[in-house]
Amino acid sequence: MQSQHLPMTWEAFELMPRKPGWKYEYWDGQAHMSPRHQVVTVTIAVQPRPVSSPYRLRPVAACDEPQLVAAYIAAFSDTIEYCDWESEKIVSSARTNIRNFFAGKRGQPHPAARVAVDSKANVVGEQVVGAALIIGDDDEPPLLDMLFVVPTWQRQGLATALLSASINALHSVGVPTLESRYMLGNEESQAWHQRFGFVEEPDLFLAKASHHQSKHELWRRETIGDLTDAERDVLSSETARWKRRVEALQAIADQQGMEAVVPLLRRR
Repeated sequence: MQSQHLPMTWEAFELMPRKPGWKYEYWDGQAHMSPRHQVVTVTIAVQPRPVSSPYRLRPVAACDEPQLVAAYIAAFSDTIEYCDWESEKIVSSARTNIRNFFAGKRGQPHPAARVAVDSKANVVGEQVVGAALIIGDDDEPPLLDMLFVVPTWQRQGLATALLSASINALHSVGVPTLESRYMLGNEESQAWHQRFGFVEEPDLFLAKASHHQSKHELWRRETIGDLTDAERDVLSSETARWKRRVEALQAIADQQGMEAVVPLLRRR
């Protein structure tokens, strides 16, 4: 995935629709759109789930590391997380992230982590085609550190099966909650988390971004002059809702500190 650079006038740039999670800049007669790298934190209650997978799901093993690196590269090389990255840097990042998972650099690897393997692929032995890598320490809820499926094996419900198997393993040892994260600009990941049942944690930065986007959209449509009364009411209500949300979270931050309203600050 690459950032976008589009020639246009300043007036046209101002009237461009905005998406939360993306940065919009203007210079040298061009609009420049690139990821903002804003992270959304979500949680889900750990409850038993049905698991349906055409491939074997098993616990992660240290010997899986090389195949996990290859699967990671295949799954993430063209995503927003690596927008504008050169291929060799993506490979290096993949190796580092998988190595750090096994080394416990971001939290200890949790026994509930799972991989999906295809024994019928054209390889010797089993081929790792997806993974739900979970980390956790005693004083923090477990975190879905990475979830990915190799493109050839996507659209078969494998991500859902992997995480469902992991959640069942968490439930068996009495874990009540699982945390996950995704980039705000990654609409596919956002939609998947919502379908699975994850709920956004209160986040002042996210509320500010959403308020800014809704306010701009109302102004943009008013300026263009194509708003119906019903659309104006909807956009006005949305903008007012986010404004109230920002004010409420800011009040909590003033009283309790930023950690109370910025989930990333609460986790070491």
